[in-house]
Amino acid sequence: MAQGRRIKVKKQFVKAVLSSVLLLLFLFLAVSGAMLYFGKTGMVMGVARHTLRQIHAVVALLMCLLIVVHFILNIRTYIGGLKALFKNRNNK
Repeated sequence: MAQGRRIKVKKQFVKAVLSSVLLLLFLFLAVSGAMLYFGKTGMVMGVARHTLRQIHAVVALLMCLLIVVHFILNIRTYIGGLKALFKNRNNK
């Protein structure tokens, strides 16, 4: 029984770390996107626009990959939510 609990705790830890990383990546993308949009010419905060654009794109791809992993880890929650949603809709 202790082994099952240990796996559950590890999975919860992985989910928490993954969610935190996704939040940080989102914040980076929001800030870098705003910098690219509003900073029209030259350097942006000491970084060449081309370089910032490339970093922004790589981080966006990484975030997309991690979103897929996040979805896979939380598929049961998603399915449970869908079941509850459609169960409530049928009862009206």
